Amino acid sequence: MKKNRLFALLLTVIAVAGCGGSGFVSVGGRITFEDGTPVTSGSVAFETNSFMADGQIKPDGSYTLSSLKPGDGLPPGQYAVSVSSSETDANEKTIFHIDPKFANPATSALTAEVVKGGKNQFDFKVAKPKN
Repeated sequence: MKKNRLFALLLTVIAVAGCGGSGFVSVGGRITFEDGTPVTSGSVAFETNSFMADGQIKPDGSYTLSSLKPGDGLPPGQYAVSVSSSETDANEKTIFHIDPKFANPATSALTAEVVKGGKNQFDFKVAKPKN
């Protein structure tokens, strides 16, 4: 997974360098649980085979995507979305704050279509981990 993200970032750098970074749009939103309470930490990633942008989830559940610099967003297009929120305990066991299926864009079932000149505010609901 890290190799894929590194490759996507490399392609991003090449693409942006070639077009001067124009065409990026701001993207943000809010991540909440199904009951409406905010997810208070973690990260959100929007990705394609050739591009990825991500952002940190703030305590109110909000996020803003960045690719090459803070808040720069990403180019218009259709994206697979992943959301992760976990920590490692003292025994090095991973504790998931949301269902781990959301951490993988292939299993999250979350998507977004980013458009130039449109409202690119994407709010997603996620499930708590199953015990």
